[in-house]
Amino acid sequence: MKTTRVLIIGGYGFFGRRLVERLSKQFGLHITIAGRSSAAADALACKLRPAAASALAFAALDIQHPAFASQLKQISPAIVVNASGPFQGQDYRVAEACIASGVHYIDLADGREFVTGIGALHADAINAGILVTSGASSVPALSSAAADHLVRGIQTVIAIDVGISPGNRTERGLSTVQGILSYCGQKLPSSPRKPLVGWLGAYRYTYPAPVGPRLHSPCDVPDLVLLPTRYPGRPDVRFGAGLELGKRRFNEFLSVTV
Repeated sequence: MKTTRVLIIGGYGFFGRRLVERLSKQFGLHITIAGRSSAAADALACKLRPAAASALAFAALDIQHPAFASQLKQISPAIVVNASGPFQGQDYRVAEACIASGVHYIDLADGREFVTGIGALHADAINAGILVTSGASSVPALSSAAADHLVRGIQTVIAIDVGISPGNRTERGLSTVQGILSYCGQKLPSSPRKPLVGWLGAYRYTYPAPVGPRLHSPCDVPDLVLLPTRYPGRPDVRFGAGLELGKRRFNEFLSVTV
């Protein structure tokens, strides 16, 4: 069986660790867990090896280091998954190094400017014969897939309203928190009729049972720019997020914020 070499940068982080755990159960992969801490990468590899179906290795790798591109060539993966957020403010050095080495590139970015700007690498990726894809995460990958399904057969789309409500007990990675705090108070791309500011204000959204009511606040995500141009009618797009709250706490918070 041919072995596919996969390098996961940020592989012991919040999202990277989950990806490594799932991929390790598949046959035919050689997975390298990478990040700035070789000890953390090695610890995860040792933990997963007894139940793994694929080979697991680790490497110390800093995407900001001047030697990153040469280190990538030494590891010689076929596919790189970049899970080293936050992506807000990052450049494309990882994707560019992958193009130069003929390596397929995927990232889990949800930063609007990062995801919407990576198209600048399209021509170089095509010439190199590789895949470069960004935003393979809850947004915009899953959210746009859901929107694609819902708008089938609709000639004009007026509005798209997307919300995400993680449970209170869901872990929050440091990069995730840094990312969402980076646009607090910042103006978001929106319709002139509905100006939005990151995390300013809250609105009530009621999901079907058994979920029920949740509070959302405006978030800066790639969907705000990508979805209006994707569907006929240039729909207004709103994206909100909020935590799960008990009914009593929800009513208390609602009375204060809305």
